[in-house]
Amino acid sequence: MTYTLKAALAAAIVIGCSGAASADGDFAISGGIGTMGGTIEGQFQVNDYVQLRAGANYLTFEESIDVDDISYDGDLDFSGLGAFVDVHPFGGSFFITGGAYAGGKDIDLVASSDVAVDIGGVTFTPAEYGRLEGDVSFDDVAPFLGLGFDTTFEGSGNWGFNLMAGAALFGSGDVTLEAVGGTLSNDPVVQTALAQEIQDIESEIEDYELWPVVQVGLSYRF
Repeated sequence: MTYTLKAALAAAIVIGCSGAASADGDFAISGGIGTMGGTIEGQFQVNDYVQLRAGANYLTFEESIDVDDISYDGDLDFSGLGAFVDVHPFGGSFFITGGAYAGGKDIDLVASSDVAVDIGGVTFTPAEYGRLEGDVSFDDVAPFLGLGFDTTFEGSGNWGFNLMAGAALFGSGDVTLEAVGGTLSNDPVVQTALAQEIQDIESEIEDYELWPVVQVGLSYRF
């Protein structure tokens, strides 16, 4: 399934929910913040036990990724769309949820130094390797499981509160890396060292494979 189709399906859920809810108050808009960044979602109550959610999240931030004596400046972008089914087994505010976050999940990597550094087990001077530039790409679709509390459709008021915790499976990161601007950037010795450095980076970013999701937000019911 292409990213465009996933986006269309997510949008269709939100639009469809909006039209179906106008008469019976089973539609809501929620906004939140958490480890997936800022979120905005449409919610539709199918019945007392099942709700549908779809929306978008925006998360970008900078973080250093250290591999041996090289510190990479990482620009992270985990923004995208999401669609979920919330099951309320007791008909109350407690729910169990499952779904997926769709969209690119990338980390841009840049590293440079004024002193010699170890790249893949081999020492190179700044003049020899120049600077290192690369990218980490995770799976476009990240399955998600979680649980929480949501009072959106509880009682007769318009405002609700929600709290959710779970984990999204980003998968193993696919790393690319190159040396740019050095006298030996294209030398086979540097290329071999870069291949080992890629493996070292992949080991360092294993914590990103299972991304913890914690989200808190407010909703308004129509």
